[in-house]
Amino acid sequence: MNDNQNLTIQQVYDKEYIPYCIKWGRLTSLVGVVVSFAPLVILAVVFKIMPPLNAILAAATIRISACLVYYFIEPISFQPVLGIPGTYMAFLSGNLSNLRVPCSSVAQKAAGVEEGTPEGAVFSTIGVAVSIVVNLAILTIGVLLGVQIISLIPASFVSALTFLVPALYGAMLMQMVLYTPKIALISVPLGIITLMISKTGLFDSSVAILISVFGSIFIGRLLMKTGWLDD
Repeated sequence: MNDNQNLTIQQVYDKEYIPYCIKWGRLTSLVGVVVSFAPLVILAVVFKIMPPLNAILAAATIRISACLVYYFIEPISFQPVLGIPGTYMAFLSGNLSNLRVPCSSVAQKAAGVEEGTPEGAVFSTIGVAVSIVVNLAILTIGVLLGVQIISLIPASFVSALTFLVPALYGAMLMQMVLYTPKIALISVPLGIITLMISKTGLFDSSVAILISVFGSIFIGRLLMKTGWLDD
């Protein structure tokens, strides 16, 4: 009998599937980092175009100060939905919040599996992979025929697309509320309160997100320990 037949699904997931995904996820992520800097290297080496050091430092400071908090928030908040393989794929391909996470969540919901489980991670990977393939196909068509297609779309429809991302977030919010209503009783008001406080200028919106994410995790952990989340 093959050794794989003696392993349970959980053992195959832990000992074979996840290590395989981590190995290739790390490799492709490193390749993605190198490729991301390729245009800069070409401009500097081939075309001899190089901004002064103070301009580079100023731009880097602005970018890091604006995005640093998301480097911590997004992996922690998205990983439970995406799973380890889906996280590697989503962060490499981009469009996490408005495409990869919704596709991952819908795929798991359609399959009837629970997020954060081995089954959920597998279906999340499938959902993310399909979204990447479809996204690349649509982008290719858009690049080749973008002007012609946009000219045929009514202006009212184009303006309505601005509501697409809020609609996706609203659908995901309701799905999470129905899935964990007890945690939603705390996390949703917490998010609303921190957002309203940030509007007063007391702290930045990124801080509001930070408080909402880690506050919900902390409160959910406390509620789980007290047994309040038990059915």
